Amino acid sequence: MCTVSFIPNSQGFYFGMNRDESVRRVTANSPEVSYRDGHAFLYPSEPSGGTWIGVNDTGICLALINWHAVSSHPERPVVSRGTVVKTLIMSQSSDQLFPAIEGLPLRRMPPLRLIAILPLERIVHEFSWNQIEISQRRYQWEARHWFSSGFDEPAAQEKRAKVCRTAWDQPQAGSLNWLRQLHASHSPIPGPFSICMHRKDAATVCYTEIVLGNGTVLMKYHHGPLCNGSTDFVERIIPLHRRNHGLQNTFTASET
Repeated sequence: MCTVSFIPNSQGFYFGMNRDESVRRVTANSPEVSYRDGHAFLYPSEPSGGTWIGVNDTGICLALINWHAVSSHPERPVVSRGTVVKTLIMSQSSDQLFPAIEGLPLRRMPPLRLIAILPLERIVHEFSWNQIEISQRRYQWEARHWFSSGFDEPAAQEKRAKVCRTAWDQPQAGSLNWLRQLHASHSPIPGPFSICMHRKDAATVCYTEIVLGNGTVLMKYHHGPLCNGSTDFVERIIPLHRRNHGLQNTFTASET
């Protein structure tokens, strides 16, 4: 259960994700930087090592949400969906990402949706696995939101989408503060359908924010929901890889 927001801008993009989970689930670890083959990666992690969101030094950002509207009947033994982002975030382009997705043991995984932000190509992809086939949708480089809920997914999608549409009428729409306010929203009331989700058995357990711009990728991680009053964020930053230093100029030139 999650809410994901993508907001492109002239410098790069903002990306925010509420993670909604069982209140009995073990607390996840704060994001850390890891390295492989001369590249840097950022992601929080479960104690078991899996993750649900990540970004690398080429600017590629991945987020995984469950697909509750599809019945779950994976082949045995089941493979955790937490391995998906951790595996794919090593990709440096769509040419590497697409084959890597096909190489996943998907038939042993429950249904999922994977959101992929590829800034150098200015493309947003959504990959959906329904346990029969994986489908792909390609979106324009524009703001978009995604919603997932194990309570009543169609209703949650409808109600949260309405809150987002209303929020875009606000004067500061698209700003970083606006993004945080949106992900702290209890509209229309705190409960299973609010973006900042609250139920007896499940709730928003953390918020992850990614900011790409000025030659760097910044990840900010908030333990607990943004509504808890805490302003403490765990921050990790990595520079864009040297072959991607022109990324900011690419955005600026295309916006003028």
